[in-house]
Amino acid sequence: MGAIQLYQYFVANIDDRTVSGGSLTEPKTIAIGDDEISDQTFKIAASGIVKIFDVAENEALGGADFIWLESDSDVWVQFTSSAGVSDVYDTKELKGSGTAGEMGPALILGSDDTQLLDGTIDTLAGTASTIGEIWIKNQSSTEVARVRLVVAT
Repeated sequence: MGAIQLYQYFVANIDDRTVSGGSLTEPKTIAIGDDEISDQTFKIAASGIVKIFDVAENEALGGADFIWLESDSDVWVQFTSSAGVSDVYDTKELKGSGTAGEMGPALILGSDDTQLLDGTIDTLAGTASTIGEIWIKNQSSTEVARVRLVVAT
């Protein structure tokens, strides 16, 4: 059984005060159940919208244990669940570096588990589900966005 070794570390210097967290020497380990991995980079046209992941089209990557997304430009990421049935979704902004080919900070998930929320804000109650699709919308109306997706299961 494979594993992902993930190093997490940040430093913030604000008003002569340093705040840091994580470690550069001690990785976090995410177990990979099926030893399947996909690493793809997509070019998204200016203002374009592209589906970059669909578990129905690649069942080997269903039940993802690790999802890594990074982009060189600002993009919107939409995670859908129950596509074509209830079309429940969650949208996040992924910040790019602003330099072509140089990726910004990654969005990292340790599973594809999600909740279909019931509308009650402070209970986090809902029905368990999984991410079935990932869509990307390029925020730039002039530049191509490069988005890298790594999925492991």
